[in-house]
Amino acid sequence: MHCLEVETGTQYTNTLSGYPVANRKRSWENFRLFSRELNSSEMPFAPIASDSISLMISVEDTGAGIPFDAQSRVFTPFMQVGPSIARIHGGTGIGLSISKCLVGLMKGEIGFSSKPQVGSTFTFTAVLTRVHSSRNENKSSEFKEINALVVDHRPVRAKVTKYHLQRLGVQTELTTDLDQYISKNNCGSQIAKLVLIDKETWLKESHSMPLLVTKLRNKDQPDSTKLFLLENPKSSVKSNSHIFREYNLNVIMKPLRASMLQVSLQRALGGIDKLHCRNGVVGNSTLGSLLHKKRIIVVDDNIVNLKVAAGALKKYGAEVTCADSGKEAITLLKPPHNFDACFMDIQMPEMDGFEATKRIRVMERDLNEQIERGEAPPECVGVRQWRTPILAMTADVIQATHEQCLKSEMDGYVSKPFEGEQLYREVARFFLNQDQVQ
Repeated sequence: MHCLEVETGTQYTNTLSGYPVANRKRSWENFRLFSRELNSSEMPFAPIASDSISLMISVEDTGAGIPFDAQSRVFTPFMQVGPSIARIHGGTGIGLSISKCLVGLMKGEIGFSSKPQVGSTFTFTAVLTRVHSSRNENKSSEFKEINALVVDHRPVRAKVTKYHLQRLGVQTELTTDLDQYISKNNCGSQIAKLVLIDKETWLKESHSMPLLVTKLRNKDQPDSTKLFLLENPKSSVKSNSHIFREYNLNVIMKPLRASMLQVSLQRALGGIDKLHCRNGVVGNSTLGSLLHKKRIIVVDDNIVNLKVAAGALKKYGAEVTCADSGKEAITLLKPPHNFDACFMDIQMPEMDGFEATKRIRVMERDLNEQIERGEAPPECVGVRQWRTPILAMTADVIQATHEQCLKSEMDGYVSKPFEGEQLYREVARFFLNQDQVQ
């Protein structure tokens, strides 16, 4: 297998991240091998008749990298590259040694390639049991007649986007040259129903964007083409909000996940309002009407998880406030306040979600005692009992965790990383079934 070569000195870097990495050839080569599975029933690592499959995962980090003289000891327990690493990044130096043990239990191997000031690429293999495709892995029939255009000047990154769209059944075309696409459009070519533009390319080709939008929106059906901006979580969404409003852009946060991409497309195409909560709870109410103007606080120490959760709620009209610690959540939720609900991560440093919730409930009980005595502040006039709905966000959905959520006086939980549809449904179910909103 050959990797896609890059000319020396070119501005394009053929890696999944779009930036220089420690093992560029392996980056593209592995993805090509993986993406072949879209149209092939053959597994690249194991015979088709086997019940086992060998999985290979590579993680590219474009950070500081590991000094060459320290690379021989990175898997040694309690060893750090240097005191500055421990001071800046924290940790005890056992993460990679634990990872090596876990990989060994899965009959695999782990290794890495690293260059100082470029980054590190860690790769591991694991032997797993083959399973049949689940319902969610099947191509969605609702998208099979839809065609899309991905605009990205980095070819490998564009292919990753195409891969996710194809998983949903969307017919996808790629272009790295926006001017060429506009010229092609002038010749009467079929207009894509969906146009997904990477933000880096949008900024790079900003001079062509007004013309592109004009071409797309001046057709017989002016709003038939939906525009999406693929946004990096580190970028500032607020600083570009005027662009989103001006061009009516739908924003999708990266890294892409099939579930979130599916929900974003459904929303833009008008199909999401057909969704109803499980067990028929929502009935004829749309999710947008349930969440519109709801004031929700999202608490998570992970900036990516924080933005994904906030973005998911905002898409349905919720007014979201973000907090990155349990202590900040306590400050914001000290009653009386104006929030309708809270999504709380349960695993955070210094103070986890369980402890934060317990302290919030103590403050609420104190206020409720004041309400009973008729000593409550003016903001509580008409309130019989103050209780802020708190839902846990957790990657651990075992029964013990559920019981601990209830023991901490949380009102429920959603899984993390969450499925977009599942998150929306849980919120809608909760708002409809809550006994009283303060």
